[in-house]
Amino acid sequence: MSDALAITRLQLKILRRDPWFLVIMFGMPLVIMPLFKQTMGLSLNDSGFTDASGAEQVVPGQVVMFSFFVAGSTAFAVFREHGWKTWDRLRASAVTPTSLLAGFALPWVIIHVGYQTALYVVGGLLLGLRPGLGSIPALALMIVAYSACVIALILLVASSFRTVAQVSGFQNVGAMVFGGLGGALVPLDQLPGWARVIAPATPAYWAMEGHKAVLLEDAGLIDVLPSAAVLFASSVVFGLLASRRFRVDETKQFFA
Repeated sequence: MSDALAITRLQLKILRRDPWFLVIMFGMPLVIMPLFKQTMGLSLNDSGFTDASGAEQVVPGQVVMFSFFVAGSTAFAVFREHGWKTWDRLRASAVTPTSLLAGFALPWVIIHVGYQTALYVVGGLLLGLRPGLGSIPALALMIVAYSACVIALILLVASSFRTVAQVSGFQNVGAMVFGGLGGALVPLDQLPGWARVIAPATPAYWAMEGHKAVLLEDAGLIDVLPSAAVLFASSVVFGLLASRRFRVDETKQFFA
């Protein structure tokens, strides 16, 4: 555990020196949210939520989609060590493969939770989104569950891919495809039938189900447990697969 914490501190130190990626990823959804609030309001009205303003869809939708972009930084952190020629030093420190994975995962789970929370706070203030006090614990649970799931998924990607270009492609396409299928771009009931069938295979679907239950139906902690359970179970599966695929002696290509 001490090895994992040491790697965690190192990753946080690197991020403090160059936070601009997070700053940009924080600003972009805040620009998009007001642009699509009215359109999403009309979509939610058509779906039967006649009192919805649109913030209930556009805020969690942008949080879920852009969180996938942010999660990709976990893989880039792994590949960066190869690019900086410091991976062999990590290997020489006798740290176990499990501790290595945990050391890269832990800081980004923490950052991911903070990122989603900040977007909800600022986006909610900008667009007038006010979850009920009884729903805040449920929303917090969904934020943690989605963070654990997407970080574990990206660690599996980092363990399986050999080049940073492959990771970048998965990150960019995955954010749009998973977000679109999961209902982050438009309400799920307005997607084609085939998309609604395969939507539950994406983490975004379960995240949006939980978020929208909180924001549109005042769901409490018990109500979102099924969605959170799927995300936590998926994170365990992705984490186990990542640990089986992960090889400390495998060379990664950071530069194109």
